[in-house]
Amino acid sequence: MSRPVSHFANRAIWRLIGRLAFNRVTVVGRERLPPSGAILYVATHRNGALDGAPYTLAVPAAVPMVSAQLHRTALGRFLFQGIPVARAKDRERGIAADNRQSIERCISLLKHEGQLLVMPEGTSTLGFRHLPYRRGAARIARAALDAGVTLTIVPLGVHYEDPTAWQSRAEVLVGEPAQLQGSEDIPALHRIITQALESVGANFASADEQRNAEALAYACTLGTDASYALSLKHFEKADPEAVARIMSQMASLAREKRLCTHQGVPLMPVGPWPLYATYWLALAPLVATFSLLNAPVLGAGWIASRKLPDAPNVVSFWRMVAGLPAGLAWAALASVAGALTGGLPCAAIYWGITMAGVGAWYRFRKLSVALCNGLFHAGAKPALLLAYQDLKENMSHGRTA
Repeated sequence: MSRPVSHFANRAIWRLIGRLAFNRVTVVGRERLPPSGAILYVATHRNGALDGAPYTLAVPAAVPMVSAQLHRTALGRFLFQGIPVARAKDRERGIAADNRQSIERCISLLKHEGQLLVMPEGTSTLGFRHLPYRRGAARIARAALDAGVTLTIVPLGVHYEDPTAWQSRAEVLVGEPAQLQGSEDIPALHRIITQALESVGANFASADEQRNAEALAYACTLGTDASYALSLKHFEKADPEAVARIMSQMASLAREKRLCTHQGVPLMPVGPWPLYATYWLALAPLVATFSLLNAPVLGAGWIASRKLPDAPNVVSFWRMVAGLPAGLAWAALASVAGALTGGLPCAAIYWGITMAGVGAWYRFRKLSVALCNGLFHAGAKPALLLAYQDLKENMSHGRTA
């Protein structure tokens, strides 16, 4: 099926959003993505509309089903391209959509061997358990099968190291494609979809268990090629008491020694601290210059992320809503001002510093935390390294697929 120019422009925008919002987006299990055919991607919904960035990077050809509320403006229709559907809470707000026609568009897409992305939770949450999965995806799958479509269902789970932080990291975990017989009824398809989503999502008994698992999953990635998502899945199945013990060991050490933390984990230089100091001194002028040159944009994103969200799962979304247009406008203004005052080389320097500063932000934060602990709390290093060794020995986990 041919794609309009707006589709490619939309995908380019989402790639830009992904690059600006996250330090890195990794697709784990990419080899499980089917090379062709009709595909129904069922995905977890964690971080509001910003989930669109990692999913676009993972499966750029997939057409998402989106809430009709996102199509109320021309900008929304461009940015959130997809097949609109009015949820119950949309209809309660007076937001309408022809859901029957939307389902027909979904079936037509799959009949032409297209790719459809559905988030069965219906809305996002950063809670310790997923929301109840709706049966819409199962109904679409059954209708497609009835239309003679040879359908593959593939689960996707998105996992964020720190979903509310700017320039954190994200991973999309691709699950095993579900094998369909073609005779499954809607309840059976719903069970298949639920099991598939639970294989890529992470569920915990409490918020405390979730926080412990997320912190230790991040700790597992430090200095290794371990996958955050696979580590998180490991801790989902691990003994909660063992997880709590190791996390308590780290937290107590951080509290007693007043250690700085990054994403809930105390960091410490594993090598000589002068090497870390040299690296920090190389990055500090870049990050400082970047911050000064783009202070209005950073300020707009910071204010929006604290004043506008009504829940943690939309903090990053509101930061994007304020920061992206402010950034584009400011970059254009800075480029023109630089070109007028110093010529094109001056504008090029601005863009170079800005792009390098965005890329260095995550590393600089981690380095600052580790260096602070190495300089002012060096006595805690042996105990902290023992805690990490305990984590390594007792919590074996998967490597990036």
